[in-house]
Amino acid sequence: MENIEVELRHKKPISEKDLWKIKKCTNNAFNKIGSDSYRQKIVYKLLNAAKSSNQREFFSILLRTLNGQKSDEDVKELLNKLQEIYPLTSKSFENVTYSIIMGIMSAESIGGN
Repeated sequence: MENIEVELRHKKPISEKDLWKIKKCTNNAFNKIGSDSYRQKIVYKLLNAAKSSNQREFFSILLRTLNGQKSDEDVKELLNKLQEIYPLTSKSFENVTYSIIMGIMSAESIGGN
């Protein structure tokens, strides 16, 4: 199997506007995903991945969670934004992870799961 290296582009830091948009899109998407208990489990897993600076694990958990909702406009917007900025520097990863986690934590169930 061939080793493939991902070249990190020299990017400017993620802007406050981008972080706010990521948090807002995450919140809107997770308002429609699962119960409070389910979201708490997701947050716990994401916090563990963020703590160990494991971008692969973090995004794997997040993408598996969003996969069933990919037709939702808020999920599409979030995924498009993440695609624009990925891969991330260590500092940007930290900022993005906490924006996503805060967006999930502030979500409230709408209509029931």
